[in-house]
Amino acid sequence: MSDATKIEARFAKDVATHEMTVLLDSGLHRHLRFAAPQPNSWLHWFEIVTWPGHLAITGDMESFATKADADTFMSSRMPDMFEFFRGKGINPNYWSQKVSGGAGVKEFSRDEFRKEVLDYISGSVRDYPNLIDEVYADILSDESIRTVEAAHDALAMFEYKDFRFEDTHELDFERFTTHYLWCCHATVWGIAQYDAAKKPQAVAS
Repeated sequence: MSDATKIEARFAKDVATHEMTVLLDSGLHRHLRFAAPQPNSWLHWFEIVTWPGHLAITGDMESFATKADADTFMSSRMPDMFEFFRGKGINPNYWSQKVSGGAGVKEFSRDEFRKEVLDYISGSVRDYPNLIDEVYADILSDESIRTVEAAHDALAMFEYKDFRFEDTHELDFERFTTHYLWCCHATVWGIAQYDAAKKPQAVAS
């Protein structure tokens, strides 16, 4: 099961009992709160707020654009941001370009680092038979490498015979954070709950 699938399944479980409370619904100005019933209303609660050209999601799942003590993910695309997110699967890559501030969207991943490094050296192992062993010993087994900067530094310092890592700035050692992906799902799901509540109720015959 991929990380994305795991997060989608986790989100569905986290909001299984959530209820929507409309705090404001005035044209493009909306304030919606989603939370489980008491006494668990604090767990995985979130709010969606819109105003012309913007959407913010705030709550229990990390910060995406720091504003005082709020945890907020903001986007700007069109006057009604519900139209931008409505009825779609999540699109983390594209949506991340709309995040104000960018904090918390991506994080260093040792798995991605390992993948990128092994892909990089794959074309050189024939010329350097022991290259993989040397890379594992000097770089991939180093648990102190926990940031993108440290990863690039480690690659820059690596030497094996006449092999060197070059142009590593193009390599991507990050992946989207769990909290960011959770909020992507929450945005789409929350809008769907709002739309369902706004639909005229069928009149019983």
